[in-house]
Amino acid sequence: MLALTGSCANTDAPAPGTMDLSGQWELVETVAGGPELPDYRATGAVPVTIPGRLDHIVGRTAEHAATVWLRKRVFLGRELAGSMLVLSINNIGIADEAYVNGVCVGASGTFPAGGGTRGYDLAWHRDREYHIPAALLRPDRENLIAIKVFFHVIDGVRERPSLSSARALHEANRFREFVPSANNLNPLILALLLYTLLIISMKGAVNRRLAVYSNIFIMAVFGVTVLMLGLPRFDDNLYRFKLFLLLYVLADFSLILFIQEFFSIRSRALTAGAVSVFFVYAGFMAWLPSARALVSIGAPVTAAVIVGYILAAIGVFLVALTRDPRRYWYLALVGAYILVSAADTLHCLATGRLYLISYSFALRLPLLLFGALLVHLLDLRNARSDRDILTAALLNKTNELRRIRRRAPRDNARPEPRDTIHQLIEHLDENFTETYDRLALARRFNMNEDYMVQLFKKVTGTTISSYINTRRIEASKQLLVETESKVIDIAFHVGFDNLTYFYRTFKKHIGYSPVEYRRMAADRLFTEEEMAGE
Repeated sequence: MLALTGSCANTDAPAPGTMDLSGQWELVETVAGGPELPDYRATGAVPVTIPGRLDHIVGRTAEHAATVWLRKRVFLGRELAGSMLVLSINNIGIADEAYVNGVCVGASGTFPAGGGTRGYDLAWHRDREYHIPAALLRPDRENLIAIKVFFHVIDGVRERPSLSSARALHEANRFREFVPSANNLNPLILALLLYTLLIISMKGAVNRRLAVYSNIFIMAVFGVTVLMLGLPRFDDNLYRFKLFLLLYVLADFSLILFIQEFFSIRSRALTAGAVSVFFVYAGFMAWLPSARALVSIGAPVTAAVIVGYILAAIGVFLVALTRDPRRYWYLALVGAYILVSAADTLHCLATGRLYLISYSFALRLPLLLFGALLVHLLDLRNARSDRDILTAALLNKTNELRRIRRRAPRDNARPEPRDTIHQLIEHLDENFTETYDRLALARRFNMNEDYMVQLFKKVTGTTISSYINTRRIEASKQLLVETESKVIDIAFHVGFDNLTYFYRTFKKHIGYSPVEYRRMAADRLFTEEEMAGE
């Protein structure tokens, strides 16, 4: 058993009605009870600073656990004497019991029974605010505040403890009472609401992969938050912290898959690498034998894995932002918050200061869902006008091709199979936006599939798929110049179902990406208009 004793030095200027209890404390090792009593004598005192890390205490054991007493003697001034006070110690350890002048004024969580270290009820997420009756306090005399705390894995004191009048505490928390706390289920309820609205607005239009990845991400964030809220109960709480870190990594892993699918930027190498890293990491977490290993090795490794996943996700997002900045610029605000939140978490993991991990990650889920909802709603708003513009442009292109065919001389002496190929070409010119199905084409024109392919290449000098892609690229060029539709919409409307493949095919045919071609065409048109004006 350990004890902390000390005196309160009010060198700072506290808020009216509030006494700052942070600063120097004294650590005393003891084998007997009674540190909560005012007349308890602490010998062999060693000074420590609160708030701060206590790893030099907790880290002594393989289980990274310890029970300590925090003691502080305070002298009540006139502004605090004679009124009910509130002891605020916020997030402190796994479980605690608070005493004033030897009397218990409150407790949170449960201590492990039978001298164990892993069987307890977690209370880290709770803000401890214990009310002290005025009759318990001794004005114009020293008063002893003693807090018995159990630490496991989380080894420090997060915030400054304080002693306040009930009125002063109410005034200090007036604004916070109206703000949803990141330490509870409010962010999860908000996320569930936004997710429901997104499902309703999309009316099932989302593809299966996107649905799977988004649900994995949502369940991982829910799991991380619920675990740190103390649910469910574990007989061995080392598994709670292992599962917490594993779900945290799973959330970032599924985010990579979600972002690739959402922006239609798929990389097999990136996906394979992310999957391999996750399974290796999961095996590593299962192997960790103790809480000390979890803190000293597991936390830094977790930080490294998260850094890799976040950098990969940022890379995918930057590619999407470069390709279509007008569509996704506002998502950069969501990304900025995630980066700040992730940086805070990574710093805590890398330095072993798990007690400083904030719950800001719980707000990532609502923000990401809100961003996805915004993208979908803004797309819905422009969908009708974009559809009308694309339809008109495609009709013009089709009519133009038909006029060219009518003016072209026809060779009636061609053999019948060649006539069939010309009919096939006419069909492709009118239906190049449809999915290419070689077997269906062969049946439509009553030809052998292989013979049709060979004869088409002999007549045209190219394959059917290449011919279709050429028609699609020509149509997309016209749409890029004549409309303001988004690149992804143009790609899908001319028949490409994969944005990455569209970019690759367009650049192969034209030598420039769609965005570069549109910019060059706009600059050329602007120059021509300037010359005409002169």
